[in-house]
Amino acid sequence: MSSPAIYRPEIDGLRAVAVMPVILFHGGITGFEGGFVGVDVFFVISGYLITSIILREKAEGRFSLLRFWERRARRILPALFLVMAVCVPVAWVLMLPEQYLAFARSMVAVSVFASNILFWRESGYFAAAAEEKPLLHTWSLAVEEQFYILFPLAVLLIWKLGRRALVGAIALVGLMSLGLSHYAAQASPAANFYLLPTRAWELMAGVLCALMLDRRALPGNDALAGLGLALILGAVMLFDRTTPFPSLWALAPVGGTALIVLFARPGGRVAQVLAWRPMVAVGLVSYSAYLWHQPLFAFARIALSDIPPAWLMLALAAAALGLAAVSWRFVEQPFRNRRGVFLGARLPLALLPAAALLAGVGVHGHLSDGRRDTWLAMAPIDQAHMYRLYEVARAGGAALVPDPAQPCVMQIPSVGPRRDRLNRCLDQHGPGLLVLGDSHARMIMPPLQRLTERPFVVTLARGGCRPFTPRPECRVFAELEALVAEHPGMFSEIVYHSAGQAVLDDGTAMAGEPDMFERYGPDEAMEPFAPDEGRIASVRDYLDDLVVPGGPRVIWLGPQVGHYLPMRALIRRGCAAEWTLRPGLAESFAALDRAIADRMAADGDVDYISLREMMRLDPANDIVSCDALYWIDGHHWSQAGRKRFAPRLAPLAELVRPVGTEARRDD
Repeated sequence: MSSPAIYRPEIDGLRAVAVMPVILFHGGITGFEGGFVGVDVFFVISGYLITSIILREKAEGRFSLLRFWERRARRILPALFLVMAVCVPVAWVLMLPEQYLAFARSMVAVSVFASNILFWRESGYFAAAAEEKPLLHTWSLAVEEQFYILFPLAVLLIWKLGRRALVGAIALVGLMSLGLSHYAAQASPAANFYLLPTRAWELMAGVLCALMLDRRALPGNDALAGLGLALILGAVMLFDRTTPFPSLWALAPVGGTALIVLFARPGGRVAQVLAWRPMVAVGLVSYSAYLWHQPLFAFARIALSDIPPAWLMLALAAAALGLAAVSWRFVEQPFRNRRGVFLGARLPLALLPAAALLAGVGVHGHLSDGRRDTWLAMAPIDQAHMYRLYEVARAGGAALVPDPAQPCVMQIPSVGPRRDRLNRCLDQHGPGLLVLGDSHARMIMPPLQRLTERPFVVTLARGGCRPFTPRPECRVFAELEALVAEHPGMFSEIVYHSAGQAVLDDGTAMAGEPDMFERYGPDEAMEPFAPDEGRIASVRDYLDDLVVPGGPRVIWLGPQVGHYLPMRALIRRGCAAEWTLRPGLAESFAALDRAIADRMAADGDVDYISLREMMRLDPANDIVSCDALYWIDGHHWSQAGRKRFAPRLAPLAELVRPVGTEARRDD
């Protein structure tokens, strides 16, 4: 190979290797749990091809920054804008107002190349709700667009210092980005996944490949190219949602792609496989296929009350390829032709009104609150009423509303800044009651405080945090352990409570997350999930460490049975529908309750009380009435739910109520 400008059909075949796992991953097809690594393959390819273009044109003395950006606009925007435009009427018909509002925001963000920032703030790429976002996949386009804006400018600035300085700068930025990515995989996983600084090293890997191949030919090596293909496919098959990503683990697909780019040559077996005409054909339409697949999948999930079957998702994947072929032929190719019929060199300016129009649709959706009033006027009466109940439940939230008259009743995410306040409350009221855990701890504290009428009650909790959670923001548990060791008399009782799904294992990468229930339709029987003995032991060991001489009584309040039904299903069926739990769900929580109780019975230092037994959830009456929705999602009580369920906490209140106080009726 004498120049990276020579067409390489194996690169188009490599695009097929990238796009098909992504599509099948988003379709939920078994065996492709690591298919998300296809995006990383695309990043390397983009870095390689873009740098090749810049190097070639710089060598020929004809590089133009404006012309570079014009080509990128021609390549990316027409097909993207077509897909966005098609999504609008479908979203209008299918989406609930809250869903449409989120869609509208994404329309604005995509139009200004910032969808990765939006989805980072909304977070949860792997969450069930994310699967219903038609434009979620555009985060990767935003990363590339940001790269296309910044990288050529950096090259022009560094170019004057010489080639060696350019290579050194790129290598340094790449290493810094890789290090940041590995750190952020634990410290800030959502930002790590979506943002350019932690993805730049993948693009820089492609940039370095282009620099290595510029002006010289590396000898082909089929063994190294084969290793590269094996690394990519291995990541697709072996990685899953639990893999910290991107991180050093991403070196497998990124390094594998680099090996193929560097060492796959005509005549080698790997190049022959990748240059196979069907592979090249898929690779040529891979961009449009990537654009179409997520809207098809998302709208199918929104339209159906049950989980779409695998055959339907495979059919939609095939439809995405068909639409991609049409888009490639009639949109991508004509618009990429600078001398064609589409406004010639003036096309990028003509795309600005299109971007403004699409952003305007998004702004309208935002200002109209997801076209709420229009939807309520057109929806069936029972759905409209149910949606209003849902709005009331969401507006009330699940957290404590601070009362200035009770300054020592508080919910705090950490101990450090509140030490003085805690000490003042201790001096004023004596030892307090601490409710510890995650968002479920925040949920039960207000009704528990009302039942006990204790003046000094603290919730120390962060959403998604338990003693076994390694994330830095979950250091609240270590902070409390230090506080109890230093001031054992600060609290008379500590009640630990967290979401039940956190200590359940469904045998998949979604274990411990609420969306593991949403793999099943609202009426679909599920195999009972097993208690996660390791996590149960971790919690028990932590609570044991809180039992110190002169210290608090420690109580583990066992998990409740949530209904774990998707809110969209509740809304679409209406408040008068008859509701039952999925077969197998109650059995999972009963087995979990027994497992925790048995584990705690073997250790007499920590008490265990079953919230499941206290709640006695009756799904026919305890999910919704036509007067109130008792949940804000599948497992958190609404304000109305607190009032309904508070009396059932009486056995716990008796354990933590100071001597001499009477029970309060919470009505």
